[in-house]
Amino acid sequence: MDYHRGGGGVVVDDGTLFAGGADGVVRAFAPSSSDGGPRRACSASASAHAGAIQCLAASAASPVGGGGEDDGGGAMVATGSMDQTLVTHVLLRRRGAGDGEEEDGATATTTTTMGLHAVYSGGHANSVSSVAFSGDGRTMASGDWDGGLSLWSVPSASPSNLAEEDDVVDDDVNPKKKKKKKRRGGVDGAAAARDDGDGDGIREVKPLASVRAHSSNVSGLAWGHDSPTTLITGSWDHGLRVYDTNRMDCVLTLNGSRVVSALGRCSNSNVVATGSPDCTVRLWDMRTNGGGGGSNGGMDKSLRQSHKAWVSSVRWSPTDPFVLASTSHDGTLKVWDIRSYLPLHTVNAVNSKKSGEKALCLAFGDGVIFTGGSDCVVKQFSCNI
Repeated sequence: MDYHRGGGGVVVDDGTLFAGGADGVVRAFAPSSSDGGPRRACSASASAHAGAIQCLAASAASPVGGGGEDDGGGAMVATGSMDQTLVTHVLLRRRGAGDGEEEDGATATTTTTMGLHAVYSGGHANSVSSVAFSGDGRTMASGDWDGGLSLWSVPSASPSNLAEEDDVVDDDVNPKKKKKKKRRGGVDGAAAARDDGDGDGIREVKPLASVRAHSSNVSGLAWGHDSPTTLITGSWDHGLRVYDTNRMDCVLTLNGSRVVSALGRCSNSNVVATGSPDCTVRLWDMRTNGGGGGSNGGMDKSLRQSHKAWVSSVRWSPTDPFVLASTSHDGTLKVWDIRSYLPLHTVNAVNSKKSGEKALCLAFGDGVIFTGGSDCVVKQFSCNI
């Protein structure tokens, strides 16, 4: 699968893989078969931004209802960009009759597109570097390169009021073939959709709250386990913090000795893993005792320095709280059991024929791990642990 260099990938409950790239395009990949076989083609895409996508998050708990038996909304994806914009799109699936619809027994076909859902403005004055949905998909947090943190209420919508985006056609596939129209991304894209008269349902959302959470880039966000008002942040200022989003107060601060370049939370606790430019994955206990802002948090341990370059992404297994994976600018994917200091598996996540290619992001699927890198390819690895 082609992958355009950029900001991340995530798999939602229905098996859809979302990937964002430096071309500002967000793409959705669906399994090629019901048995979870290799993903061969992009099922939908949208030109979301004028700049590179820096971060991506998706929610299967989309606040978008179906418009009937033949018209439904799917998962929602949020993307933040270097152009300082933050938008959400919804995966739309529409059923239609097959080629032989006049004949009895015609097979219905499903068309998948991506609709622009909302534009989030007024929260950031620099590149949006991290984004995360709450568990119910109704609240979203985002961080930027200045250390700013914003909270947003995700609006509901009907599929009929979403601005559908044309699939992106790569310019070098067939230069003589007529290209499909590309929408402009971000705030400009929403304005264009409204001007065309096909985006009446698109909303411009203002933040619920905005604070200066860190003194430098907010590189990672994670909502707390079983706590809809707990938000964990990591930053290039070497710090990790826990915020109570009801008051937007910091209730716990932990300071390390290295930049936090990646952050992921365990599936069943507030233990988080972080990556750093010093090639190390570290574990942190971010639990708070809930009394007067006190805490019992702290760094648990560092895993063996196994990567050879900047750790670019850290993700926990959604099914096993002892297993996590990391990617690095050394081009590798490593799978860890946190009960051991050494990685269980190490594989090359990028094109081995090209030197200097970097592994940039990863996502867990059902028994598989996906990686994306600077070689513009999404790879799928079997992961049976």
